[in-house]
Amino acid sequence: MVTGIGIISPIGIGREAFWTNVAKGQTGIKRITSFDTSSFHSDIGGCIEDFEPREFMSPSVYRRMGRVSRMVLAASIEALDDSGLVLDTMDRETVAVFVGTAYGSSCHVENFYVSFLVNGARGAQPFLFPETVPNAPASHIGIFHKITGPNITFCQNELSAEIALSYARDILLHGVANVALVGGVDELSPILFQCYDALGALNSIKGGEGQAVKPKPGCGLVLGEGACVLVLERGDFAAERRAQTYGVIKSGVMRGGIASLGHYEQEGDQMGLAMAMAMEQADVTPDAVDGIHVSANFSGELERMECRQLEKTFGKHITDLRVTPLKYLTGDYGGAGALRAAAILMGFRHQSSPPTIAAAMLQGVVGRPLKWDCGTIGKSRCALMTTSTFGGGSSSFVFANE
Repeated sequence: MVTGIGIISPIGIGREAFWTNVAKGQTGIKRITSFDTSSFHSDIGGCIEDFEPREFMSPSVYRRMGRVSRMVLAASIEALDDSGLVLDTMDRETVAVFVGTAYGSSCHVENFYVSFLVNGARGAQPFLFPETVPNAPASHIGIFHKITGPNITFCQNELSAEIALSYARDILLHGVANVALVGGVDELSPILFQCYDALGALNSIKGGEGQAVKPKPGCGLVLGEGACVLVLERGDFAAERRAQTYGVIKSGVMRGGIASLGHYEQEGDQMGLAMAMAMEQADVTPDAVDGIHVSANFSGELERMECRQLEKTFGKHITDLRVTPLKYLTGDYGGAGALRAAAILMGFRHQSSPPTIAAAMLQGVVGRPLKWDCGTIGKSRCALMTTSTFGGGSSSFVFANE
């Protein structure tokens, strides 16, 4: 059972601000102003510009943390408050922390390495080093909340948060823990942006000063950043304390396919199998799924593969399907799976599905700008979330409003 949500995102700080903007189809993609992009082919991303850590914790807590740790810790504070859990009344050994991040604090990695190159081994900045390890964000959550249960970080590119969700679900089902804080986080940094630009992977569209940008699918990847933490509880534990729930993760399947270096699985057979297996494990049919959440990221390669597998899985032509590509509003980052799950779950709570587009638009038809349908009101019962990452990995989850 999911009982709490905390969000730091390009389209809202806090879960309610996030949902308000998601429901309107408001984009957080705009011109990057936090670092110089003049030498790059692209200058846009899903940027967070209004995050103030002091609104969540004191400066003495966050002053030596990297931005990634600050964001995910803030999200965990909001999520725990939302859940109603009082950790002081619990055995903290029964609480786990699982965080997915593709790159951790890439800013601190760069700064520490530069200090080493400039000043030598004795001149490298020691205060930067703790934040260079990927497990720093999860560790800060454990330290701040005094959680002594399992604490694990998962790094698998765009599947990082999905693996954390899957592992947490298994841990709870096997009774290893009663509660799990599950999150995903990554930042948009100069070194990361430069690496993707050097590979020629980024969307070449340029952004205007202070203006929202609406890239077209198929024109290149759009990077983003953010943090989201979900509080998952064993069903019996949540029922005993009469917790208000958002919904339940009915199933989660991971698959690995064959892909060229830096590319997605070409045909997407393993993605299709992950979708079929997830629905089978959740005991639902394609007709029972009233929300399809895809991992499209403007790259084009991923969109084409997803469209092929959606047609096979749902037995419909792509023109007859509607989907929610949340990364079209937030940009793509390794921990985005937790944020996408939060959008599904908040739709359950608000009895209003997240906005959709015609699945055919994922193919980037020339002359057809994205058109979001934000008027879908009604109680959503079952949603499918699918993800693929470069390197061939795929996942699929079924969420239910129970």
